[in-house]
Amino acid sequence: MFMVAKSSLDGLKILVTRPQHQANSLLELIAEAGGEAIAFPTLDIVPLAVGDAGELNTQDMIIFVSQNAVTYFDNALKQQLANNILNVAVGASTAKCMQEQGFNDVIQAPSPAGTESLLAMPDLKNVEGKRVLIVRGQDGRELLAETLTARGAKTRYLEVYQRALPAPTQEMVKQALSAQKIIISSVNSLVNLCQLIGEKNVRNKHLIVVSNRIKQYAIGQGFKNIDVADDASDKALMQQIEKVGQTNGRK
Repeated sequence: MFMVAKSSLDGLKILVTRPQHQANSLLELIAEAGGEAIAFPTLDIVPLAVGDAGELNTQDMIIFVSQNAVTYFDNALKQQLANNILNVAVGASTAKCMQEQGFNDVIQAPSPAGTESLLAMPDLKNVEGKRVLIVRGQDGRELLAETLTARGAKTRYLEVYQRALPAPTQEMVKQALSAQKIIISSVNSLVNLCQLIGEKNVRNKHLIVVSNRIKQYAIGQGFKNIDVADDASDKALMQQIEKVGQTNGRK
């Protein structure tokens, strides 16, 4: 586990908006560093029943676009994949999750991860005639499939989960409003946060986001105080939290 200096955050209130099952390690790291970690999931992840998954053993490449995609990819489906399939992760956290689930020789998008970084990888540039399976949540971004298709790949989706809006209690909302920093891991998470606690209540908060894409969306919505972590890992987020905590932690 990534370790940080004890009490380096000195009581800083930090809102963690990750889904509940993905937030615990980051919450613990914030607390260990002396911060006050506030759990406020802005996404519920609901598994989807996969019907006919098609001929998985004919796929040349499988791309997981999130840790949730890995988590909800049934082991029975994994057993149907060809032994020589190319295993691809959207970033370091997803790659780690894949390895824990038994995927070997995983290649991953470089920092700052995300779809754009994936598409810049050499293995995804020369895909003429390749069969590519993209494992994702329902109604995700289309950029990856559209670009790979334009490059000559035969792409298709396997959607294994859907996102739902949580129903926080009034006490949870009250605690969320007290936070000085907010960690945002996706555009959808920021949209839901604004819906759950009111955009006017969050627009002047300091956001720590995991990609430039999220930053640009936030700027378009009127947010001004935004920092970008190197990637979505706990380590990168803690480094960014400590950095902003030291420079302007009480703003």
